[in-house]
Amino acid sequence: MFRSRRKAATPLNVMVVGREGVGKSTFLRTLLASLSLNGKVDPSKATPVPVSTETRIKVHHPVEVECQGHKVALTLIDTPGLPYSAEQGTELATVMGYIESQFETSLIEELKVKRNPKSADTMVHAILYLLPPMLPFHPVDLSAIRTLSNRANVIPLLAHADSITNRQLENLKASLFKTLQENLDLLSFATADIDGDGIIEDEEEEEFTREITKLKQSMPYTVIGAEFPLPGQKATSEFLEVDGQKILGREYKWGVVNVDDEQHCELHLAKFLIFEFALPGLRSFTRNVLYERYRTERLMAHAGKADPSGAKEE
Repeated sequence: MFRSRRKAATPLNVMVVGREGVGKSTFLRTLLASLSLNGKVDPSKATPVPVSTETRIKVHHPVEVECQGHKVALTLIDTPGLPYSAEQGTELATVMGYIESQFETSLIEELKVKRNPKSADTMVHAILYLLPPMLPFHPVDLSAIRTLSNRANVIPLLAHADSITNRQLENLKASLFKTLQENLDLLSFATADIDGDGIIEDEEEEEFTREITKLKQSMPYTVIGAEFPLPGQKATSEFLEVDGQKILGREYKWGVVNVDDEQHCELHLAKFLIFEFALPGLRSFTRNVLYERYRTERLMAHAGKADPSGAKEE
């Protein structure tokens, strides 16, 4: 009897990085809860669950996300906060070590005589780098972004967008964008092959041209961490209810902030970029450019150790 196989979900591994206290863990929870509220994730999976709490890098259990008719196995990865002190180098090395260890796992598998066709893709496809709402661009953040971009696709986000006025936000984004543009090849991973089928159609080319400029110029995307019940706090839901409608956000005396409202922040742009517009590009650029760069460096280093004299045959 023929039994159809369920098509495996496409792996997408997303890491969040930023300074201490910038709200990385809250943002990961906000992202997943927002996807759940929008019907993209099973509500029972809306809270990130780490595979292990024993390591400084917290890898969460994969969650299936519905993306334009196909499934994506989203793995969220939390990292230790980068301190202002000299210890920043140590923490950044921990993050870089994890990213490179996933490349190394792929390289080891690739060099085997008999490869495992079911080996999992654990490479980091995107880094969401959370910036605090302040000027000037802090050297800790700039140095980290430069370093990380050699090994991963970095997407800068501006955290705590509800803590500054519209005028401050306009000046802040303009200044941060200028610095980012000077130091980072923004959205270099995006491709006009939006559906990832290997064929760039006229409609895709038109959409790519139309969207890429807007997505670039809107960076860094403003985001707000939602308010969740504290441990031991009585709450029937992690969502707020406004005018009979369930929303994800923060409640103040003067009003309510909705993280999914385009007038309040730009989480919608971040989700559109990651899960729709640049999904194939994030994966292919990681594999074909970033991994290949790492692979070449490792093999050349190995060749150098094998011939320490550097002598060449005549």
